This record gives sequence, C-alpha cells and structure tokens, in this order.
Amino acid sequence: VDITLYESDTSRSARCRWTLLEAGLSFKSLSRADLPTSDEVKAIYPVGKLPVAIIDGKVLFESAAICTYLADHAPDIDLIAKPGSWARGQHDQWTSFALTEMEAWLWNTAVNKFILPPDQRIEAGFEQNAMMFGRSASVLNDVLLRDDYLVENRFTVTDIIVSWTVNWGRRQGLLDGMGGLHAYLERLFERSHCALAKD
Repeated sequence: VDITLYESDTSRSARCRWTLLEAGLSFKSLSRADLPTSDEVKAIYPVGKLPVAIIDGKVLFESAAICTYLADHAPDIDLIAKPGSWARGQHDQWTSFALTEMEAWLWNTAVNKFILPPDQRIEAGFEQNAMMFGRSASVLNDVLLRDDYLVENRFTVTDIIVSWTVNWGRRQGLLDGMGGLHAYLERLFERSHCALAKD
C-alpha cells in the first residue's frame, strides 16, 4: 500500500500517524507550518484541513475514516474488529460518540478562542461547551473505571481515535474528577507509538 499522510503536529492527524505506526505500515509524511489551508491541500480537500491521506492514489480525509481504513488493511495486527461483528459496532458507537458528543464542543471553544479572527469570535458559549463536554465525558469515564479499553477491553484503533478527543478535553482543563479518563490516558501515554500531546 502506498500512503502519503498530510499532517500537522498534534492535530487530528496525530491519530493517523499513531495508527500507521501501530499497524507497521510504511508511509510518506508531508508536514509544514503552511500546509493547513494551503492550495496544495485544498486541491485534494477543498476544506483545506488536515489530515488528508492519499492511499494508492486515492484521497481519504477525516481522521476517524483514515484510521479505520488503515486498521482494516493491517489485519495481522488486529487493531479493529471485523465488519459486521458486535465489537465493530462498538467501535462505530464510541468513535461516533467521541466525535459528535464530545469533540464538537471542544472544537467550538477552540474556534472561538484562537482560530477565527477576533472580530468573528463568539465567547458566550464557552461555559455551555464545557458543560456539554463534561456530561458526555462522564459517560466515558464510568466505562473506563470498569474497563481498561473501550472495545473487547483491549487496545484497538477505537482507543486511538477516542483518546485524542479525551486528551484535548484534558488540555482544555475539563477532566477534573474524572479518574477513569486520566488513568486511561496514562495507559496510552506508555505506548511507544503514542502520538498524544502530553503538555
């Protein structure tokens, strides 16, 4: 498989890098400060955001989609359950949950803190974003007080995808009192290929 990953430090592209390393797949990395929103990226993904992967000449974007595809193409590593299995349904469940019920609130806060120009920022939603993230994070925290990992209680690509969101919440200071999530991140930080920001 010929893979080129357009990436940027600890952005969502870190999920893809981590998956590639865990899967033992060779890849070419393109990473420059000017890459996001560049004409080069917009030519393959008009939104201009990272990550984007070119796999055997075909473009795939959105980190969860890229990670899931890559995991499926490294079956010997067993990073993901087989399509149609109950465990695969759980992968889809937790991935969707993290992206829609947790990450959306973090993204809204980030956009209005430092991404949009100052005259376009709306700060009124920060408190609500934190509350809504916390409500969903507490669900995940309860699961991870019981289990070490999200699917079949073993490390999978689901953990790569979801933990990036959890870690972003930590970096925004939103995991107070959530011992299950803190312990989860500590377990993942110990993995040699972990690409999560530790600051």
